[in-house]
Amino acid sequence: MSNAWDRAYDNRAAVADAGDWLRHWQADAAAFRALRGADQPLERTYGVGEREVFDLFEPEGEAAGTLIFVHGGYWRALSRRDNHQFAAGALARGWRVALIEYPLCPDVTLESLADAVIAGIQAIADEVTGPLVLAGHSAGGHLVTHAVTTHSGLLAAARKRIRRVISISGLHDLRPIAATTDINGTLGLSEQRATLASPALQSPDLPGDLICVVGGDELPELKRQTHLLANIWTGLGVATRAVELAGEHHFSVLEALRSPATALTRWATPEG
Repeated sequence: MSNAWDRAYDNRAAVADAGDWLRHWQADAAAFRALRGADQPLERTYGVGEREVFDLFEPEGEAAGTLIFVHGGYWRALSRRDNHQFAAGALARGWRVALIEYPLCPDVTLESLADAVIAGIQAIADEVTGPLVLAGHSAGGHLVTHAVTTHSGLLAAARKRIRRVISISGLHDLRPIAATTDINGTLGLSEQRATLASPALQSPDLPGDLICVVGGDELPELKRQTHLLANIWTGLGVATRAVELAGEHHFSVLEALRSPATALTRWATPEG
C-alpha cells in the first residue's frame, strides 16, 4: 500500500498521459536514430555489464565540447535509447552528445549503479577532448550531481573539465525516497545509506556552475528538491541557480533539449 511519500514522488500518476509520453519518446528516439544514419549512435562500452555502455553522437565539424546526459527512471527503469532525440539541440549547436546507460536496481545496489555512471563519465572524458557538461533527468539529476561530490570517485583530470552540471527534475535528498513503499521496495535504502547517497547532504567539488531545473507543473517535492540543492551548494561556494520552466511537467520539461534555440539547450552548451 502506498504512503504519503509514494504519492509525493509518483511522477507518472501526476501526468495523466505519462504512458503516452514514454511511448512517444521511444518512437521519436527511433526516428532520430534513423535520421542520423546507420553509423550513429556510436556505442562504446565502459564496463563488463550489458548495460555499461554509452552512445556517442558527433556534430558536423569539430565539436565545441561534450554534453554527457544521464536518463531517469528512478534508478530502476528506462534506457538511454529512449532519450536519443534530446541530443538534437546540442548537436545543432556544435556539441558532441554522449548518453550513458547504467545497470538498474535491484540487479545492483544504488551505490554500484552510481559507481557505474562515474565509470561512464570517466570513459567519455578519456575518449574526448574539450569541456564537459553533465546533465541528467530525474534519477539522472541525482547521478550527475552525485558525480561532482567530493567522495564520488571521479578523477581530478575529468572533474576539472566540467564547465557545468544541469540537474533536470533531480533528486538530491534521498531520505524521503527511503521512506517510500514503492520506490524503496526496489532500492532497499536505509536512512543512513540514503544520507550518504544524497548530493544535498554531501560536499561538492565542482569547478563549474550548477543549474537546477524543474517544470512549473511538477510535483511540489520535485520543486523542493530542485531549490534545496541550489540553496545548499550556494552556501558551499558553488555558483548555482534554480529555474522553474512554466507550464512544463516531469516529461515535457525535456522537450526543450530538441531545439538549439531554447534556454535549456543553451545552458547545456555554453559558449566560450
